[in-house]
Formats: sequence, C-alpha cells, structure tokens
Amino acid sequence: MTDPFLIAALLALFTTVGLVVRWFVATARLRHDAREEYGGRLIDRAHTIAGVDEAGFVRAYVDGYAPRWTIYTAAALLAAILITPPAVMGLLAFWSWITAFVGASDVFAPGYYPWMFYMFFGLVGAWALCGFVAARFHHQRAPESFNAALMRARGESLDNVAIKRARPKWARRARIIADGAPNEEGQ
Repeated sequence: MTDPFLIAALLALFTTVGLVVRWFVATARLRHDAREEYGGRLIDRAHTIAGVDEAGFVRAYVDGYAPRWTIYTAAALLAAILITPPAVMGLLAFWSWITAFVGASDVFAPGYYPWMFYMFFGLVGAWALCGFVAARFHHQRAPESFNAALMRARGESLDNVAIKRARPKWARRARIIADGAPNEEGQ
C-alpha cells in the first residue's frame, strides 16, 4: 500500500466522491431555498414572477446558483485517475522508441534525470489536459444568470436591456476620450 500512484488515486477518488456529495447537498438546499423564495415573492413581489410557475422558478434559481464547479472538478479528477495508467504506458513506450531511434547513451535510460524529467512533465501534462477539458466544458456550458433567466421566463426581451454598472472608484479619473481630449471634468 506504499505505491504513490495508488495513494494519490484513492485520495482523488475520495475527493471526487466528496465533491459529488457536496453538489447534491447544495442543489437540494438550493431547491428548498428556491421554493421559499417563490412563496415569499408570491406574497410581497408577485410582479417579479408574473407568468412563471414554481417549477420554472426553481429550475432558474438552481441553474443560476448551483456550484457547477464541483461536478467539473470531480470529472477532471476522475479523468486524471483513468488517464494515468495509459499515459504512463504511452510515455514509457515513446521514451524507449525515441531513445532507440536516436541511439541515446545509458544516461537516458529509465531512472536517470532526463527520464524523470520527461515522465514528470508528461504526467503533469496529461493531468493538465484533463483539467483543461473540464474547465473548457465548465465555461462553455455556463447557464445564464438567475435574473436574466427569470426575465426570460417572464417573457421579457433581453435584447434591449442595458445593465448599468457602477464605475469602480479607482477608474473615476480615467475618463479620457480615445483621441486624448480631456473628460467632462477638464482633466
């Protein structure tokens, strides 16, 4: 039981299970909170949910606030666990092929520093690829925000909505027009 890959795989599996459990618990809590929020809005702010049923409100609420990162992190960890054995075998096969092809000396034999360097960065690259794919899916499949989803569920058009953001305090003095003319304050 002292194999470092086995210990790392077990830790990653426990972390994966923990992340999935955290997602289920958070999603259940969010569903409960959404039902309470819907009931509260029926009482005092019914115009904000006009035309939206409870199931649609709960779906938009959970989609907008669910911790999706837990699922994608768990998938990346599981993919890293599953890709490690084929990556090790592939890296070893490629190393032996390339050293035989170039006629490398014994300095490049497995166990020496060039081989360690190659294996370390090869495995880190394989694991980083898993993280990259998970992050890419996480950002590509991002749902719209809760307020936008609620507006869409009410039937409002989002094309003409301009969300005014407050200018940060550090940027208040940075209002110079592109041609170099001073701003309204003459600065």
